[in-house]
Amino acid sequence: MVKTIKCPYCGYEGPPSDFIFMYESVLYVADHEVLPEERERPPLVICPRCRRGFFLESPYKKVVEKSGGEK
Repeated sequence: MVKTIKCPYCGYEGPPSDFIFMYESVLYVADHEVLPEERERPPLVICPRCRRGFFLESPYKKVVEKSGGEK
């Protein structure tokens, strides 16, 4: 479990409760029906000091793993 998170932009370090977590989703509509999104997205972490967003892990990690890329 992560005890502290460090902002890669301003260097602010604090507990997860200090940061804002934004979960992005995309809705696909086809023939008036909402279709589920096929990919998983990691949460975007917003720094309380500089207000810039960053990911704790690459948003492409699972795609690379499925394609047999980086190990």
